[in-house]
Amino acid sequence: KNTYDAFCRLIMKNDTPARSTNYPSDLTDAEWEIVSSIITEADPYTTGRPRTSDLREILNAIYYLNKTGCPWRYLPNNFPDYKLVNYYYNKWTRQGTFEKINTALRQELRLKKSRNPEPSGAIMDSQSAKGTPETVAEIGFDGGKLIKGRKRHIIVDTIGCVIIVMVHAANIFDGKAARRVIQKLFSRLDTVKKIWADGGYTGQAFSEWVKERFDGDLEVVKKKKRAKGFHVLPRRWVVERTFAWLGRSRRLSKDYERNPLSSESQVYCASARLLLRQITDNQIQYKLSNCEFSA
Repeated sequence: KNTYDAFCRLIMKNDTPARSTNYPSDLTDAEWEIVSSIITEADPYTTGRPRTSDLREILNAIYYLNKTGCPWRYLPNNFPDYKLVNYYYNKWTRQGTFEKINTALRQELRLKKSRNPEPSGAIMDSQSAKGTPETVAEIGFDGGKLIKGRKRHIIVDTIGCVIIVMVHAANIFDGKAARRVIQKLFSRLDTVKKIWADGGYTGQAFSEWVKERFDGDLEVVKKKKRAKGFHVLPRRWVVERTFAWLGRSRRLSKDYERNPLSSESQVYCASARLLLRQITDNQIQYKLSNCEFSA
């Protein structure tokens, strides 16, 4: 009887009318029109009973969690049941749906900016994130940053759009992990001919491997000699700006995920939300003292 009552409550909750409370992370009609077609193609529903779940509300709940950093059980009651939202999140993580959404949106934004859908240049970098009690798999200590947790390796195009994300233990050296990251990049596309990176990827053997294996050029952008303080480095500032954009999603303030694949999905969610806002000209204006910037 208890199981039946719980099932009835879940069904009644999913059949409730539209929410009266909207959140800044919610998809607009224009944004949903774009992303719904991508989800339909990435996760087609062809067998079984007709789907009754509202995918727009499920995606709104995922973006709310990604933006605010709240635990699954703390999702507001006016979203679908957190167990249902978590089911779709895990399903789309396993299927790579979040990466497919990010890829399609990146291509659309590049077309909007009168660029080719796929880039010919890319920038690579990593970011160490502190672990939590939940991060039990693939965790290590980054001796350089003095952080116990995981590293987020990303490759972006020349306008800062995320192409590839790979999460691994923080104790793996950048130069060693980069081979896996670049292999993942070229398994998705073959148009990249130039990759910029920082001094952590220095090494003739690595550069020759990229050239021989993928016919790509790796250029290490080093700091200027005798330069003091902060200064902008060519190309490298683009990927650093992307990390700053992603950092506005509080779920990424630390690594709260048990599975590294889930960590990658959270990065793709934050990236896709930013891409949607740029495509539909729905960017949030932040005011900081006498200046303004969009994200």
